[in-house]
Amino acid sequence: MPAPPDLSLITAPERPVFHTATGPLYGTQLLSHAWALAKRLPARPVINLHTNPLQFTLVFLATLMKGQYCLLSSNHALSQLATLQKDHDALCTGPSLPAPLTGFSLPPLSDLTSARQDNIRLPTTYEAAHVFTSGSTGQARVHKKCWGELVARSHAALPLLAPSSPKDTTLLGTVPPYHMYGFETLILQSLHTPTATASGPSFFPGDVEKLLGSTPGHHTLITTPIHLRSLTTAQAILPGLERIISASAPLPRELALEAEKRFHAPVMEIYGSTETGSVASRRTISTDPWQLYDGITLTDIPDDGQGQTHICHAPHATSYPLNDIITMEGPRHFHLIDRKGDLLKIAGKRTSYGALNKALLQTKGIIDGCFAPLFSEEELKEVGAEPTRLQAFIVTGADETTTIMRALRQHIDPAFMPRRLVRLPGLPRNPVGKLTRQALETLVRDYAEKRSHPPFSIPAGHPALPGHFPGDPTVPGIILLERIFALLGVPVRTISSVKFLSIVRPDEPLQLLSSALGGGQIRFSLHHLSGPLKGTVILRGQIGSPS
Repeated sequence: MPAPPDLSLITAPERPVFHTATGPLYGTQLLSHAWALAKRLPARPVINLHTNPLQFTLVFLATLMKGQYCLLSSNHALSQLATLQKDHDALCTGPSLPAPLTGFSLPPLSDLTSARQDNIRLPTTYEAAHVFTSGSTGQARVHKKCWGELVARSHAALPLLAPSSPKDTTLLGTVPPYHMYGFETLILQSLHTPTATASGPSFFPGDVEKLLGSTPGHHTLITTPIHLRSLTTAQAILPGLERIISASAPLPRELALEAEKRFHAPVMEIYGSTETGSVASRRTISTDPWQLYDGITLTDIPDDGQGQTHICHAPHATSYPLNDIITMEGPRHFHLIDRKGDLLKIAGKRTSYGALNKALLQTKGIIDGCFAPLFSEEELKEVGAEPTRLQAFIVTGADETTTIMRALRQHIDPAFMPRRLVRLPGLPRNPVGKLTRQALETLVRDYAEKRSHPPFSIPAGHPALPGHFPGDPTVPGIILLERIFALLGVPVRTISSVKFLSIVRPDEPLQLLSSALGGGQIRFSLHHLSGPLKGTVILRGQIGSPS
């Protein structure tokens, strides 16, 4: 029977816990610094916003020493932080705090010295952190994490993060420690297991190269799909990587394959959530199912029309249902089918946004992107409107999108093909690469298709018509554009493109549709409103206006 886990703040504090620019920092030194900080802190919870792993851990330990807990949130909007501070009577700490928040600045380590090095033990039920979900599936919710759960999960994940020699493994991360993923891998691992964490800037590929080159041991890189793509695109030099870990979003197999070839290390994915913590892993390029960590079990209960709901059980943790649809393969393995609430039905056919996004991200020329509903402004006013048309927001270096649309048609049913591709300089992802529901809904609102332009016609008595094809009058294109620009109601700065596809007769009813593309760009199309050509496109184009 395995020995119970060590519930002290730092397991074996005589070892290095962090590797810094000035050398290793041992657990005993970290305890001394934390006790000195704890002496300065009032007995209040702390909203910990530090991105540097060492600074984050120092605050985390000092808060525990005061008998308090840390609040961890990926949403750093001032309104969110102010609400947390008020609701929990909390202090706030981190780099560049907004002025209205009540917080404290972290002194340099040289100012934090104490003779105390007590390595206290906490009860398994001690609430060490209140972690908030990212909001990728809706409103952010809080989940309380107990010390026993956190310790047990660190040991369960150790074989994945340090496969050969834990005491010689240095963890290196591009993810912030205030997110559950970074908290579990970069902070708790170094406290509870023999591993150490590299502490320093790691946002840009050059930072990662420098940090890896200046710290010892076998390295495991903790990252996300968006950061991994940045590293491969930059052709970063990362010698000696033992393993690459990805989480927070689905990782395209092609990206994992490219990373393995470039960095000569297997790429593994973590399955988990804020609610459950990390619970399973797999190698991305393999077709093998997900494998649960030791000590993690799943049970199922009937669900309302979606097959089964699987409940995740872990030592000392609250049991939570998975947010995904899975199929079990034995007691410890499963296949991920889809995310609940991700299903999409159009024209009697079914798919999921996850499947569509996977096809999009695997398309040549796409750097980043996602599918989304295409609503008109009128449809957005309807409560619970179901999408009947789709669009895709894309980040691409390609000059034009025709080849992208052609490639998508090879993999996507016509019912789900995007009516348009909206090019953006970048998607509004959070620090771990997630596109929250709130951010996506904002994009959908900002890029709604307008259908509010009233029908119109050019009367036969218009002064431009008598001399335009006498006996068989057609409306000049310039007259149509003049009316279109008037209906759009914005000053036209540039005309990016106009393509005429059909002629217009006098008194023929017409319908203008337009779409705001952001940055002052407006795409428009003019359609026949009646007769045998009803619905046919007369012209389409794009203009730019002062944004």
